[in-house]
Amino acid sequence: MAMLAVKSTTSGVSPSLGSPGGTATSVEVNKMKWQEKISIMTWNVKTMNQEGKLQNAIKEMKRMNIDILGVSEMRWLDSGDIHIEDHRVLYSGRTDGKHEYGVGMILSKKIGRCVKSFTPISPRVMLVQLKGSPIDINIIQIYAPTADKDDAEMHELYSSIEAILKTLNKHEITIVMGDYNAKVGEGRTSEAIGPHGLGERNARGDDLENFAINNNLVVMNTWFKQPPRRLYTWKSPMDKPGKIVRNQIDFILVNKRFRNSCITVRTYPGADINSDHVPVVGVFKIRLKKLRKRTRQRYDLRKLKEPNIKQEVKLDLNNKIRIEDKSNNIEQEIAKLKKSVQELKDKYLKPDKRKRKPWMTEEILELMEERRLNKGKAEEYRRIQKNIRRKIREAKDKEHKEKCDEIEFHQSRFDSFNVHRKVREVTGKYRKNGSGKLMDEDGNLIMSTEEKKKIWKIYLEKLFHDERGDVIPNRDEIMGDDILEKEVQLAIDQIKHGKAAGPDEVEADFLKLLDEYR
Repeated sequence: MAMLAVKSTTSGVSPSLGSPGGTATSVEVNKMKWQEKISIMTWNVKTMNQEGKLQNAIKEMKRMNIDILGVSEMRWLDSGDIHIEDHRVLYSGRTDGKHEYGVGMILSKKIGRCVKSFTPISPRVMLVQLKGSPIDINIIQIYAPTADKDDAEMHELYSSIEAILKTLNKHEITIVMGDYNAKVGEGRTSEAIGPHGLGERNARGDDLENFAINNNLVVMNTWFKQPPRRLYTWKSPMDKPGKIVRNQIDFILVNKRFRNSCITVRTYPGADINSDHVPVVGVFKIRLKKLRKRTRQRYDLRKLKEPNIKQEVKLDLNNKIRIEDKSNNIEQEIAKLKKSVQELKDKYLKPDKRKRKPWMTEEILELMEERRLNKGKAEEYRRIQKNIRRKIREAKDKEHKEKCDEIEFHQSRFDSFNVHRKVREVTGKYRKNGSGKLMDEDGNLIMSTEEKKKIWKIYLEKLFHDERGDVIPNRDEIMGDDILEKEVQLAIDQIKHGKAAGPDEVEADFLKLLDEYR
């Protein structure tokens, strides 16, 4: 959740950078204090669909102390939620196999723990909601159509963003940022556009201003006086000494009510990711709240295949069962078994902490830094970039060879589980956390958890609706013969190794080790 600061004024006149106005806040202004500075950056990286590009972005985030990086032109397929190194990556892309458009968000470890929900809307729009205190933060990352696209695509984009804004709580901080491909120009023209823009306005700039006014948003780039070098966000290929061709087309918008939570916005032309865009960074004074999610302890049942461990677990388990006093109460017996199994899993089957070895090398990261320092020298920049691409290919080839050697090793040990796991890693078919959106019958986006429950309830009622009357079965006809002990033993023996446990959390692998069941 975010805690913002509001300036108290006795004159009744709002400060020039806009405060909530003193009329809409539901808490006492004097009690509100700044808690934490969060750096939020938006950057058109041209593509993340290149080896090393994501690591480059994370390197720059660490160097610049960025907490949240919103990405335009991600160019990844589908949508997902993955963890890379100590960062969390959320993304929304195309589903037709084309590596075009796409948006994403890279979160630091601290911010990644505060995510309340992630909603991929389209290849051009996504929403991330963060838990704050006392209010939450909504961040919408966008990538607008370029100038050569039809205006209808731009209007469709704004309509989709407005549909999201209608579902959000007006008393929460909302940030809409990204590459708008629009120029608002220099000079204040409304409450949405400040005096410190750059260059001349175009028609797309008018559309952006109207969008901001209609949705009570403020274009924060234009409200902080900066030198032109700290205002432009895109450099044309035609740009050269003596002929400067640079524009301001990437923006960070904040809802007017909470504009004072943003204390500065500026660009950082020294940042480098081999893109013609410059990142825009906004510093916000907000307070986030870590979400505590219940996670079940994982255990490595494959260790029971090792003869020594299997024998130790078997002896330990049966000794525990014998020591315990027998009872005629079945619930007590089950509780004892569950307790014994849990103790053995904690003792023998905790997974080894094997940190995945990254393919990215320090040499490549150093070359990326050298490239950044040579942004003003075109020929040297291209030479270093060519060298980086070669080093990345070599590093990836080495990684693939090592993985193939691992596959052969697991095959020699008839370890099909790890063979399949390594094959998925090599082919890139890894499992990622999927994310989706829920719509009602009219095609409106559902954001509220309670509303989602109602929609699912209606859907399931329709799905399993049955107009047939209730049929009361004859108990004598369906009871059949009593289940024999041998049948239970046979069923346990036929369960495959490593199958998940039921609610009692006792895997069949442990039942097979009990002497009294043999």
